Amino acid sequence: MSQPLGYCRIRLERSDFLLDVEFEIPARGMLGLFGASGSGKTTALRCVAGLEEQVSGHIRIDGEDWLSESGRHWPPHERHLGYVFQDSRLFPHLDVTGNLQFGAKRRVKVPDDDYRHEVIDLLGLAGLLSRMPSDLSGGEKQRVAIARALLSAPKLLLMDEPLASLDEARKSEILPFLERLHREVKIPVLYVSHSIEEMQLLCDRVLVLERGRKTYEGGMVEALTHEGTPFSQQRNASSLFEVRVQSYEPADGVSEVVLKGGERLLLPDHLEKNSTLMLRVQATDVSIARVRPQQSTVLNVLSGRVVRVINSTAHHITLLVHLQAEEPLLARISLKSYRELALQPSDDIFVMIKAVSIHGI
Repeated sequence: MSQPLGYCRIRLERSDFLLDVEFEIPARGMLGLFGASGSGKTTALRCVAGLEEQVSGHIRIDGEDWLSESGRHWPPHERHLGYVFQDSRLFPHLDVTGNLQFGAKRRVKVPDDDYRHEVIDLLGLAGLLSRMPSDLSGGEKQRVAIARALLSAPKLLLMDEPLASLDEARKSEILPFLERLHREVKIPVLYVSHSIEEMQLLCDRVLVLERGRKTYEGGMVEALTHEGTPFSQQRNASSLFEVRVQSYEPADGVSEVVLKGGERLLLPDHLEKNSTLMLRVQATDVSIARVRPQQSTVLNVLSGRVVRVINSTAHHITLLVHLQAEEPLLARISLKSYRELALQPSDDIFVMIKAVSIHGI
């Protein structure tokens, strides 16, 4: 990871709860704060924003001590940050343009028209500028709230479960805009959610909290296959891979992509040559064999090595497998298959992944 934007050491004690956590904030990308309700993730975000007065510790962002060891506490309006709440909190008496202008007024330097147009385009707001908040859907309101925060030119953007109040249709509407935000905006983001799917789609790194304590901090790709995180234990556990598109074969309707270790996968999609993308493979879509299968409909067969069992039940086993270059892959198989193959750590195996089961994110 490059030089971080800042560092947080936060302690907040209440009669029924103690938040005691420290973490770094990357200079770019999204850091996810993940945990169940009551884990302290929103409280940690509020401490960074200056909304919790009883907090102690040290919060240093881009060379500024927002909270010093001596107890000096910068008020929220002096911290150069943007905050997007669960509900959009738009001004009901202002149209979309008026709400965006309010965000721009908080900026030390008035944003130029180019930046304003970039933000409006990024969030798809050009057709909404004259509408009132009462005429917007929940997803549209959140897009306006995000744009308003960006127009304040913050050093850090805080997002507190921005999709939590939306139904599935509205979440699907706004997720592509959040993905664009992740890819195109250089402002670092702290993103709070209890949704594993949102973490996978949006975050580069993740901080897992449980009852006010940090249980994991690291890259999102690594977190998915780490046995100490909730991600590897879930029913839909999956692995992420960054790949480069090698070629497209129109006759067969498949693209060939290359993993970091040199392994090649086939995907039934037309992908742009030399582009890069992230692929998600669910553990339940991975099969294991002792010998390379012949004459199979499964197009993707890779060499691997069993590392260890990371989860087991009365019915199935979840294995951590390493491909070439030690790339981690989760495989969930039945207990019967595990016993019949007599799989042990360090065993060389072949993993099979159906092309139609691999999804880009």
